[in-house]
Amino acid sequence: MKSHARAVVIGGGAVGCAIAYHLARAGWETVLLERDELTAGSTWHAAGLLPLFNMSYATSHIHDYSVKFYKGLEAETGLDVGFHVVGNLRMAQSQARMDEYMLYASTAETVGIELEWLTPDQIRDRWPLVRTEDLLGAIFHPTDGYINPADVTQAMAKGARQLGVEIVRKAQVDALERRGGEWVISGRLMVERGNSLVPAEERFEIRAEHVVTATGNHAQRTAAMLGLKIPAIPVEHQYIVTEPDPALVEWRKSNPEHPVLRDADARWYVREERGGWVMG
Repeated sequence: MKSHARAVVIGGGAVGCAIAYHLARAGWETVLLERDELTAGSTWHAAGLLPLFNMSYATSHIHDYSVKFYKGLEAETGLDVGFHVVGNLRMAQSQARMDEYMLYASTAETVGIELEWLTPDQIRDRWPLVRTEDLLGAIFHPTDGYINPADVTQAMAKGARQLGVEIVRKAQVDALERRGGEWVISGRLMVERGNSLVPAEERFEIRAEHVVTATGNHAQRTAAMLGLKIPAIPVEHQYIVTEPDPALVEWRKSNPEHPVLRDADARWYVREERGGWVMG
């Protein structure tokens, strides 16, 4: 492991690997530390949705960049990121919801995000299982879809390594200290014993000008090393993954994959997953 870097990123999930990749692309010498394996935290639980829809102008730019970035990442690294460009269909049951979509459309147009307006009949054409009698319409993003979060993370990690990032797995950070105008990051290497990951006797120390924490579910623990309490807590999110659906398997023999479907009023989404469904 290096003894010094311009930046140390703590956390090897999708966020941490993305940060390390982009810092390296900006020319920063970077080290990423992960206490377990890449994607071992909350990343592998994610449904992988890529919603372009966002009322914020700044965030819409980030979403648009992400969709384009994932497409280029596959070509750059040679790794499949599991990007399914199936589109994203958001239904509206009320005029208030349609008005919200109309307001968003002005942001999307400014950013350059492609969208379409669908009537209830057009919704039924794309999603025959949907009951459309109580719908006013929908907004559709044809360039939207979903990715495989673990595959994307591995691709970003490979891209980061190609740019010079050192990724150290099974390295648990125990302390962050400010000394002489730089950060000192210290911790222990981890080893597997039985079915558990435990600290080994071997310790490490690395100095850096900047530290970026991207520890997801462990954000509170990381912040406590700095005497901080940040407003971030793990929140349970339920979703259902079904076995292959015979009706869907038959449908796909002569039809393309369904778009990701969202009901903003009932607050649920559904998409295909290996011949079955994911709903959350």
